[in-house]
Amino acid sequence: MQSNLSSDIIVEILMRLPVKSICRFKCVCKLWCLLISDPTFIKRHLNLAIIDKDIEHQRQKLILRSSSTPSLYHVECDAMTSNDVMAVKLHFPLIRSSFDKVKFIGSFNGLLCISLEPERLFLFNPATRELKVKRIPNLDIDINRSLDDRVSRPPIYGFGYDHSFDDYNVVKIMYESIVYVYSLKTDTWRRAQRFSYRRFNSDSGVHLNGAVHWVFARGKDSPLVSMPRLIVAFDFAEGKFRELPRPYDDAENVTAVGVLGGCLCWLGEQQDFWVMKEYGVKESWTKVVIGVPFLNLRPLCFLKNDEALLVINEGLIVYNPREDTHREIVIHGINGRGKLEIETYVESLVSPNVWNWELKEISD
Repeated sequence: MQSNLSSDIIVEILMRLPVKSICRFKCVCKLWCLLISDPTFIKRHLNLAIIDKDIEHQRQKLILRSSSTPSLYHVECDAMTSNDVMAVKLHFPLIRSSFDKVKFIGSFNGLLCISLEPERLFLFNPATRELKVKRIPNLDIDINRSLDDRVSRPPIYGFGYDHSFDDYNVVKIMYESIVYVYSLKTDTWRRAQRFSYRRFNSDSGVHLNGAVHWVFARGKDSPLVSMPRLIVAFDFAEGKFRELPRPYDDAENVTAVGVLGGCLCWLGEQQDFWVMKEYGVKESWTKVVIGVPFLNLRPLCFLKNDEALLVINEGLIVYNPREDTHREIVIHGINGRGKLEIETYVESLVSPNVWNWELKEISD
């Protein structure tokens, strides 16, 4: 196929197109297919969303599932200008039953990590529909644990990216003490630093700056309710846990952290939460007061016009910080009436198809 445009101009045009369009253009000619599949082009396409907020907003999506159905759905974040939004069902045939213990672990660079207890992990790119399945080996084969213990204390997961090794990792914490880390690059599990904290729930950690973060308590002997809450991060590059400064010491009502606009958030049960404007710096904690009372809050992302998309008391809210106003979002098209699980992702061309995972590509 001949073109009067230089290859550099073609690349600049393609980088700004939606992922679905780019995938279609692989069929234009062999040269375009090679170009679009090239790791350098994929990274440039990804980085454009990092440096250009307009591009990021265009590619920003929600992925959802109801606890009463095994199906996955996605929603355009640009559609949040309306209070009524239609969800679109995704082709994800490997979740066969609503009784499967499906859980979103996290997302990064357009890849979504999903656990299907007790034995499978999925790494899924919703934009390209590429999927990889990893069976979890029996990591606790030498650990004498009863069935009751395994049920009452399910594993805690975290998913993220190690910039120093260009590697995607999954961390799995079991039985309050055992920690394993999976490396996509080497396709291996390794034992990590022993876990010496107490947990409040089985929520997955949130990824930021090459680490996964939770709220834990230190110690084993005191009652959990009386223990101070700590921000604990597992650093993928160092392979160990570390603590981050909290905005204040008296934090008995805090059981979770979140991420909003690339900043770590300290979440409570009032009408406010705290944002760490400079990562790791205690003095950078800033209190954010919102005019919406809540028992639980989870920040998702910023929309256009700097509105914040939040999950408050299991409902989806768009909050305008300048005017201190909010509006509720109603999502239609999802079968079932169970509790919604929501994860954000930014569309990318990043492929999970590397190394020794079992490859599955979903077709219409």
